[in-house]
Amino acid sequence: MTSTSRTGRPRWANRIAILVVCLVLVFAVLLLPKGFSDDLSKIGQGLPVVVLMHDKNSVKSLALMELLNKIRSDYAGKIEFLAVDIDSQEGQVFSRRQAVGAITLLLFDAHGVRRAVLDQSADENLLRSVLDGL
Repeated sequence: MTSTSRTGRPRWANRIAILVVCLVLVFAVLLLPKGFSDDLSKIGQGLPVVVLMHDKNSVKSLALMELLNKIRSDYAGKIEFLAVDIDSQEGQVFSRRQAVGAITLLLFDAHGVRRAVLDQSADENLLRSVLDGL
């Protein structure tokens, strides 16, 4: 006879459910964007730089990060991509100095001169157009 849990389901069904939940969580973590530095000292060091003023609590900010993740391999070695947490002290200082808010892309040329600011409504075509002009 098969043993059952308090819910009346067989114990193996509970184990499978837990396994499925764990796999979904692992898969979700693997899909998170990776590899964004927050080292603002890279600005003006010979490569153009894109800085995302990132708000980890905003869906729009995550969508903008996804857009950057989608295209950044096309610019590998040509453009640095940074993400700065707007809630960090460094992010707040940089945001005030640049006079921008969260969910903003700042684009700097190789000499560190700010060339463009794009807001959260930026799409792939616009972003590529501006990046190609750096």
